[in-house]
Amino acid sequence: MKETMKIPADEIIHMYETMLYDLSYDLHERYSHLLTGLLHQMDQEGSSSKSALLLTHIIDDMRSKSNESTPLSLAKRGVVPAIKQFSKEIENRFGVTVRLVTERSSFSIDHRILFRLIQQTILLIVENADTDTIDIHMEEESVTFQFLSPHDRIEVDEKGFLRLIQKRTGMELKIEQRSGQWFWIYFKKRGE
Repeated sequence: MKETMKIPADEIIHMYETMLYDLSYDLHERYSHLLTGLLHQMDQEGSSSKSALLLTHIIDDMRSKSNESTPLSLAKRGVVPAIKQFSKEIENRFGVTVRLVTERSSFSIDHRILFRLIQQTILLIVENADTDTIDIHMEEESVTFQFLSPHDRIEVDEKGFLRLIQKRTGMELKIEQRSGQWFWIYFKKRGE
């Protein structure tokens, strides 16, 4: 029989943050700078404006992806500014407006974990709900995502990264739907 090794959530989060930092660095510092150099060389040689326009679009897209995946130095900035920055990237990339309607500055959850929980939930809603706007209400013991969706059912990843974060934070996800209005509510389990 195979013995499985259990890795603490903090180690997984640190590994995830490191991978995102490396990806962000590669996209912004290596690849977009290489393409920018190529763009300047094309300008000097008087090359096609269509190629220059395509390169400019690729560079902008890579920088946007870099900003989206940057760990955002949560220890220095805090969770609310990080969510606001991520929300701008979501709006630029998908055209979905994400608003922090209620925000608390103190939370009973580690800020890095809370940010990833909110980030992954936003992405899950954007990918599956066909919505234009997501409102987030952040309280000390809960986070509520409110949005409109034409779907009667939306799949939620119960075994993936979101599930791991829920276990780590002692939070539970409750989903309610009323006439197309959805409420995804993460709340602290009693006794946790």
